[in-house]
Amino acid sequence: MRAAVLYGTGDLRVEERPVPHAGPGQLVVRMLYAGLCGTDVEAYEHPILPPDMVLGHENVGEIIEVGEGVRGDCTVGMRIICGPPDACADGCPACRVGKTNVCSSAFPHTNGIGGPDGGMAEFMLVADADHTMLIPVPEGVDPRDAVLYDPVCVALHGVRRSSFRVGDDVVVSGAGPVALGAIQFLKAGGARRLVVLGTNSAKFDLLRRYGADVCIHALESTDLAGDIREALGRPEGADVTFECAGNATSLRNCVFAAAKNGSQVVLLGTIATPMDLVQAQFGPREIDLMGSFVYTREEIGIFLDMLRSGKVAFPDMVGDVIGLDDVVTRGLCRPERSSALKILVDPALR
Repeated sequence: MRAAVLYGTGDLRVEERPVPHAGPGQLVVRMLYAGLCGTDVEAYEHPILPPDMVLGHENVGEIIEVGEGVRGDCTVGMRIICGPPDACADGCPACRVGKTNVCSSAFPHTNGIGGPDGGMAEFMLVADADHTMLIPVPEGVDPRDAVLYDPVCVALHGVRRSSFRVGDDVVVSGAGPVALGAIQFLKAGGARRLVVLGTNSAKFDLLRRYGADVCIHALESTDLAGDIREALGRPEGADVTFECAGNATSLRNCVFAAAKNGSQVVLLGTIATPMDLVQAQFGPREIDLMGSFVYTREEIGIFLDMLRSGKVAFPDMVGDVIGLDDVVTRGLCRPERSSALKILVDPALR
């Protein structure tokens, strides 16, 4: 089979590898789509993953082989989401109370990140089926939509963890897939006024179609706090603010320009650079900074149910579908990557 293998920084090669076979407690899936994530870009640019790793941790495929002893209803031919690890085999404190998203051993066992090879290949081995989020794709749900579970459920988890209530005024900072997911769920949940801060006006029409009431160009505004309050139609800031862009400037905008006193800022973006927030500058305003990390099995189920019923939809979130040979040039290194939406890898494309 063909696979996209990351050997080190800036060194990804498409090569032939043996097709995996399922041992006890394992599955083999024929890959339909793998989502290209910011973590993949980070891994290509910096040495954060083990060498000799097939990338791809956002995976949807079709089961072709079921190993002995696999529990549940996994059958050959089933289309399935292959998510991150589920409750760990060690029964850690987080997993015992259902918080599998903060399991201390999850990342080292995630396909395409620290554990078995990922889904940017024609076939993928699920090495521990009993402790992996394996969720059937319902009839009527396109696998191309189902594979959006990762960024969309990151947003869903953060909205559910937040203090957001029906009728709240909300600000979302960012315009990528996580932000689009947050906008959908916030509108479905009854946001009164929803303002989005972005840095690419070409995305504003799409943001408005998803449910943004007002889009503000964060780099062009000369009075961001004033523009936000005018857009909200109130003299104070947002009831809840969601940071989805994943950079320190966006976080500062959320804390100092968007959030009202006594409100909450939810961190959905992954900020990999040092932050220079001075607590004395926002502590007296009693701003709560709330972390949020990935999602649970339950939330993937909610996403699929809402998708199937038409309560949410994600049109035009996928910006491109590429083959393995284009992972570097049209995915990891594409010049317009900052303006792209979700990129999917279809290993069958040539």
